[in-house]
Amino acid sequence: MLTIFNYRLIAALVLSTVIIMSVFGAVRFYLSEKAFEANLDSLVFQTSNRITSAVKPSIWSIYSKSVERSFSQEFASGVLDSELLGEYVVGVVVYGQFGHIYMGKWKDRQGQVFSYDVKQRKKLIEYADFRRTFPISFDTMTLGKVELFIDTTAFKQHQKDTLVVELIQIGIVSIFFVFVLFYMIKRSLLKPMRKLELAHKTFASMTEAIVYTNHKGDIYEFNNAFLNMLKPGAVDVVGKNIQAFFPEAFNTFAPVFAEGAHEAWQGEASFCSYDSCVVPVWLTVSVVEEDAQSLENPDGASELVFVFQDISERKNAEAKLQKLAFHDVLTGQPNRQYFEEELALNLNLAQRQGRKLSLIFIDLDNFKHINDALGHAAGDDVLIEAAKRFRLRLRRADFLARIGGDEFTVIVNGVTDSEESAFIAKGLIDALNEPIVINSTEFKVGASIGIANYPDDAEDEQELIKNADIAMYNAKDLGKNQISFFSNELNEKVEHYFELKNHLDLAIKHGEFRLYFQPKVDLLANQICAAEALIRWIKADGTLVAPDNFIPVAEDTKQIIPIGQWVIETAIQQLKDWQDTEFKDLSLSINVSAIQLYDESFLPHLKSNLASSGINPAQLEIEITETAVITDTETAVKILYELKKLDVMLSLDDFGTGYSSLSYLRLLPVDILKIDRSFIASAKEGNVSNKILASIIALARDLAIDVVAEGVEDETHLNLLLAHQCQLGQGYYFSRPLPLAQFSELALDLSLH
Repeated sequence: MLTIFNYRLIAALVLSTVIIMSVFGAVRFYLSEKAFEANLDSLVFQTSNRITSAVKPSIWSIYSKSVERSFSQEFASGVLDSELLGEYVVGVVVYGQFGHIYMGKWKDRQGQVFSYDVKQRKKLIEYADFRRTFPISFDTMTLGKVELFIDTTAFKQHQKDTLVVELIQIGIVSIFFVFVLFYMIKRSLLKPMRKLELAHKTFASMTEAIVYTNHKGDIYEFNNAFLNMLKPGAVDVVGKNIQAFFPEAFNTFAPVFAEGAHEAWQGEASFCSYDSCVVPVWLTVSVVEEDAQSLENPDGASELVFVFQDISERKNAEAKLQKLAFHDVLTGQPNRQYFEEELALNLNLAQRQGRKLSLIFIDLDNFKHINDALGHAAGDDVLIEAAKRFRLRLRRADFLARIGGDEFTVIVNGVTDSEESAFIAKGLIDALNEPIVINSTEFKVGASIGIANYPDDAEDEQELIKNADIAMYNAKDLGKNQISFFSNELNEKVEHYFELKNHLDLAIKHGEFRLYFQPKVDLLANQICAAEALIRWIKADGTLVAPDNFIPVAEDTKQIIPIGQWVIETAIQQLKDWQDTEFKDLSLSINVSAIQLYDESFLPHLKSNLASSGINPAQLEIEITETAVITDTETAVKILYELKKLDVMLSLDDFGTGYSSLSYLRLLPVDILKIDRSFIASAKEGNVSNKILASIIALARDLAIDVVAEGVEDETHLNLLLAHQCQLGQGYYFSRPLPLAQFSELALDLSLH
């Protein structure tokens, strides 16, 4: 653009200089010619006077003596010759009184002078540009006339040569002037022109559509982005009213068109192109004040500029983010945030309309086993299929959400009684009756459902959520595929649960746990050979909390992990303390729950404490239950073999409680079987329990596995075990679990009665 501007500027300067030079030359020529004509008239007049004065005596002498006439003619002829030597007179003819030629002379182009006769008149007329005639008078009498032939060719040539020289001089000066003027103008206009060019390029290349209109909204200027948004049929845009492209939003920003309006308008609008596609745009309408009239705006009123950009992608992204923010990515159902907002909205509506509302909490049964055993991908497929089945069982008005893990919720509006919500809940359980098939594998999944009702069970959403959750956990306690309604009794149970959980946190923090020791007795030698470390919780006020009251809660909340770590550390320290005492040969067993066994910190923690203590690992006995093993047999076997690498002893506790399988004994690297107290309590001479007891003891003996009989309460139990040659026993017949000091006193007495 600047290059074109340079060419145009130079052309304009050259053209203007040529015009100025032409005008100057014409004026100069005209003035020079006028001056020459004036000078020529004077020159011709003086010449005629001189010739007249010279020839007048000669003519007058015609009437006098001949000698005098002869002298006058010679003088007049000499005057004529001298006048012909001038630059402009090329011929002089003197006529007498009656028109006869008295004398005459002329000169040719080479300046040669000849006497005049009538034959040369035609040629002399061709030479001369014009003729002038002057009378020869004497007093009042006219004696003749003088005719002068004037040739201005030399003058014109001189004038032309002079003018050419002057024009060349002026041209040289003009060229210098043109370049100086060009440089000055360019210097003064270059920066504004560059800004103008930059503004033009920016206007043309901007991704935002820009449209200029007059105060009526008629379009007169726009950029390429606007045409691109119009797509097919983008012609004849100039003169169209902007309302045609913003029919819906026009009334919103129409106040900007009002006279005297200065405020801009900005917001989202729908843009209509020629293909009837409604495009969401972000629009800014601004007023452009005009200082003067223009072709597009002859009345000088304010103009408007519309700047807008397609925000379709942004809107789609926002919609996706909105969906991600309020929907579960896996199942596509509303998530917890959406659920809580919807519940609050429905509760407010139910309160205003005096209606009831039920909240259903769903927790999938057996899901954790599937997720742990087959991986998260299989678990995800199960969740997706479960959500689909739930949705099919619900009414259109019911609101299903996945709030996390394997938990779903359903908001049921307008229920009339508990039977209606129970019917819906039963349908959800039935939805999972058919196995879920994933990659040709069938998975049996159930559902535990808790229900809380508004306003009977809660007055706000948080209380309703809490109570439905309580009911759901109660359903899980009842077994699989159960439905439980919230009640005050459940609430009290849960409050006690959380109170106990909080107290456990304080007990862990303040070290309120103690180890009690119950002796294991060699029945044949009648002496203590080992002990079982049993945890006791003694509160700061001295209250003793039984393990049966807090261990289930600790396992459920995983507080059992830090508690179990404390037991390991304390037991190992006790074995270390016994090394230089009479009890250096005693073994010590500790109980490890399933939660603790499968925790990834269990093995490293045990290994570290054993290594730092320096005790004999074989004196530490790890007791696990059959239930812990069958939770995940494959993983349990791996963990137990890792434990055996540490050289600790392994004991299978509560053997024979119903889950027992003799095949486990081939898989598990156990050293000791602990027969559950129920067998001892029910065993009598000749009954089934007694026979099973005998079989277990015999089998363990054949497998080189030691047997400890739990629950020896009296001498009858002792004699029964001795009859079966069971070597080790444990129970109240020998001693209750004792604090360390009392156990130490008891252990010193090697003979027990």
